[in-house]
Amino acid sequence: MLTVADLLTLIEEQKTKTLRQLSKEMEIPKERLHTILEYLNRHDLVKYDAKTGTVTLPAWLQEVNKEMEKSSPATGEIILPRYREIQIQDIVIGNYTARDLELKVRLKAKLKEIAICEAT
Repeated sequence: MLTVADLLTLIEEQKTKTLRQLSKEMEIPKERLHTILEYLNRHDLVKYDAKTGTVTLPAWLQEVNKEMEKSSPATGEIILPRYREIQIQDIVIGNYTARDLELKVRLKAKLKEIAICEAT
C-alpha cells in the first residue's frame, strides 16, 4: 500500500515532478492523484500547481529533511537464522542460505543501509 511518505519521497528525489510522472510511477489515476495533491497543497505539504501539473516540496519540508540527515542514524545488528525472514520497516529480508547471517543495519532519513556478514 502506498503512503504519503512514498509520494513525498518520489517528489524529493527529483525536486520537481509532474502530475503525469507521479501518476505513472505510483500507478494512481491522474484524477485521484490530483485530488490528493490539492489536499496536500492546502496543508502546505507539497507545492502543487494544477495549471502546469508541477509538484515540488515546500522549502520548510526540505529544511526539515536536511536537519534530520545531520542527526545520528539508528544502528543495530541482527542475526538472521538460515531459512528465515525478517521485516525491517517495509522491507522483508530473507536468508535462504545454509548459514546464519549477521545484518548490520543503519537507518537514516533518506538512506537505509544493510550490510550482510557471516555470523560468527
